[in-house]
Amino acid sequence: MKHEVRAIPPAPRRTRLRPLFAHRWPLLAIGGLATVLGLLVAWAMFLQAGGLPRDQARLDQGPVVRATGIIGPIDSPVLWNGRRWQLVSYKFVMDGRTFAGSSFGPAGRFAVEDRVDIELLPDAPHVNRVVGGRLLFDAPWTHARFWLGLLAVPGALLLLGWLAGVFQLRQVLLHGDVSTGQVEQIRAVRWMLPEMLRVDYTFRDHRAVIRHGRHWVRVHGELGARLRAQLESGKLEPMPVLHDRRLPQWNRMVLPQDFLADPTAVAELPHDVG
Repeated sequence: MKHEVRAIPPAPRRTRLRPLFAHRWPLLAIGGLATVLGLLVAWAMFLQAGGLPRDQARLDQGPVVRATGIIGPIDSPVLWNGRRWQLVSYKFVMDGRTFAGSSFGPAGRFAVEDRVDIELLPDAPHVNRVVGGRLLFDAPWTHARFWLGLLAVPGALLLLGWLAGVFQLRQVLLHGDVSTGQVEQIRAVRWMLPEMLRVDYTFRDHRAVIRHGRHWVRVHGELGARLRAQLESGKLEPMPVLHDRRLPQWNRMVLPQDFLADPTAVAELPHDVG
């Protein structure tokens, strides 16, 4: 054990990237997925906002002209905002050209082959709807800001939390003081892939104050293999622990193998004397 403590390289140490990316990786996975998915859906909503929502706003603002249309197929009623609506299709003639359109109107008001008043934009006859109708139901989830608030922003906050944890761990690994920690408890983390162990331990910081620490360890790593062997044997052993000098609650159980060799440290070789 003392040999392993002495084998921890002096600060500043060269750390591997894998432990940093693996630190609190559920935050990285969930935050990254939520952020990417939220941005993609928000972008899709933003693109479609240039279609029907914009056309509906233009019809609401006017000016509009009217034409007479002939009702075609009618869909089943749907409920929105406490009222029943039906999607109706129709055809109408404007400036000698025949146009087809569809929009939502109050349920029960229309029948196939009925004549109906259509309102449309004078410079864009393809933008039209039945008088008193709607092109779409402007639900909250059709707006980009809804998905940004629901997924992207919480996901970004999780990523910031993960980055803060990575910075904290990097600070400990690079500059932390070395001490000896006594393993107090080892437990398997349930419902987690890859398999993880939770290790609880105590150690004395640079002021000889007893501190408590815990974190997750991958079962298939070198430290995980050591802890699993202790768990199976029932013999809990001391292990090296690094802790931040200013904030000892930032700490981590480590092994000398967790660090890269210093390339500037060149062993002195004997020279022949001629």
